[in-house]
Amino acid sequence: MKKIFKCTLFALIFIFLFTTLQGVLVGNPDSRDSKRIAGFFDLPDESLDVVFLGSSATYAFWNAPVAWSEYGITVYPFSNSAQPSFAAKYLIEDAKKRHPDALYIINVTHILERYDPYIDNLLTNYPFTLNKIRMTNYLCSQADFSFVKTLGMHFPVFRYKERWSDLSLSDFEKKPDAYMGGSRYDVFLKQSKDVSSYNPDFNLRTELEDYEIEGMNDLMDYCEEENANVLFIIMPQAVGKERIAKQNTIAEMLESRGMNFLDLRKHADEIGIDYEVDYYNERHTNLHGSIKVTDYLSRYLIENYGFEDKRGQKSYENWQTASDKYFKLVKPYLIESDYEYLKNSF
Repeated sequence: MKKIFKCTLFALIFIFLFTTLQGVLVGNPDSRDSKRIAGFFDLPDESLDVVFLGSSATYAFWNAPVAWSEYGITVYPFSNSAQPSFAAKYLIEDAKKRHPDALYIINVTHILERYDPYIDNLLTNYPFTLNKIRMTNYLCSQADFSFVKTLGMHFPVFRYKERWSDLSLSDFEKKPDAYMGGSRYDVFLKQSKDVSSYNPDFNLRTELEDYEIEGMNDLMDYCEEENANVLFIIMPQAVGKERIAKQNTIAEMLESRGMNFLDLRKHADEIGIDYEVDYYNERHTNLHGSIKVTDYLSRYLIENYGFEDKRGQKSYENWQTASDKYFKLVKPYLIESDYEYLKNSF
């Protein structure tokens, strides 16, 4: 028994030291990925109303500090750029250990990027769990990675070996997500693009690729088998006919299976979207658009899921602190129309 105990203790210490060193070495400069993925695991257990999964079409459209400051709900974007939609079942498995009563929103706006090279955005900043091993094997198998490349995805420390000689004390300082996932990258704050030529045709359809059909069915099967509290969503991107047709086909699949599903493309007028002002490119809203989408979706979540207002509760002071910091940061970039939605934020 002593030998077993010592071996177990050694293994645990090794895993802790190895994963800590790995986190230092990989040091992703893109805070849109590293802050949100790592930041999710820093949150107190059972503190989230909603875990919001998806690609950049999640963190550009969803503004967590707005939802908190205006409605007192805790919805964290457990998202990263080009996150594969079919990783969602693995992400939910880890998330529900910490937030078992949460709603899980799966953003399927954007599933057509295949796994290579984008799975690195998710896996590099993801802490070690047994479920991560399964997720990594699944995504690498879908991408048809070689054994060596798959091994590199399991152990990114070896892919970043060139950083070994460049480490400094600052690399060992853990910097948590100070804004609860609120976006603050330059184009999101500063850029507007006129996308008013967007003309959605909800009658368009197209054939999905085999891997997309397989992945969507696998994800829906998981939700049914686990009786998961899931809401699928498509965001109102201002994209071309090919992508519109693919989104329509995905929507049809979800509806035919009876999934809980919200197609925000069909609510653009209610949201108040201004296609001349509210986007920084066709696929992403900027700060102004995110405020509008978040306001509408927050009201939808409260009306349909009964989330309570937690503002003022001592155990949620971290959300208020993050929200105050966020609005101090973004205030110089707000325009007059934003204040119609930000009645409680200042």
